Amino acid sequence: MTAGLPRQAEAHDLPELVALLAECALPFGDLTETHLREFLVCRDGGRLVATAGLELCDDAVLLRSLAVATTHRGRGLATRLVDALERRARAKRQRVMFLLTTTVPGFFAARGFRPVARQLVPAAIAATTEFRSLCPASALCMRKRLDGEAPP
Repeated sequence: MTAGLPRQAEAHDLPELVALLAECALPFGDLTETHLREFLVCRDGGRLVATAGLELCDDAVLLRSLAVATTHRGRGLATRLVDALERRARAKRQRVMFLLTTTVPGFFAARGFRPVARQLVPAAIAATTEFRSLCPASALCMRKRLDGEAPP
């Protein structure tokens, strides 16, 4: 069976979403139903197999919680999720997307994200729980312009 296209996360997805993040060793301590407004999920046979979300921070956005079940990796789900979230962020007139990663910088680099020093992120991104305390200091911070302008 093939996993479905990304769809909007709903409140009933939260327990499975948290379980998937835990399985993938990603932080989830601050996630609530409110966050799900900006999350997408993919299901296969009723099982939640992939997710990712946005955290809106003024004119920047944090891409967070990109997770794909080990049984479903290599099928393009992560790319579909990131592409869909980039479209969503652009539609919301977000100018730049940030993320923190400890495991897949090459995946993000292939999609136009570039490393950036943590001290250069906007204050609203730096103030997120994920940035302040959930992700380790060793996580690589990456940025992608969404508005076509060259980074400063």
